[in-house]
Amino acid sequence: MTSATLPDSPASIRDEPAAPSAYGYLRVPADVPDHEMLCLEQALIAFAESEGWSFAGFFFEFRSGSRAGFNELIAELVRAGAHHVVVPSLRHLAAYTLLQNAMQDRLAIDAGAEVVAMRPDR
Repeated sequence: MTSATLPDSPASIRDEPAAPSAYGYLRVPADVPDHEMLCLEQALIAFAESEGWSFAGFFFEFRSGSRAGFNELIAELVRAGAHHVVVPSLRHLAAYTLLQNAMQDRLAIDAGAEVVAMRPDR
């Protein structure tokens, strides 16, 4: 049996703590062109990094009313010990404020996570 050692990561060489992880959550309507979604994804990654977070990945909802991606997001946040979710706006959580608040509460209670909207007013 052979074993391999991995090179030290730059953070461990400098003894700097790793940046906290952030995940993106997007609701994807069927009529939005792929290039627009790609631009939105890139903007979210840049936003997360500007906040000092290491972007870890996206979770998507493709069907209206579905929460499958949201449930997977919570499971991943708990597994990874991550506490940040970035969204383009709170409307990506839900169309209505009451449901937006309930989803944010669930993220906080189940995963200790906060939601940060890139454009909070849209």
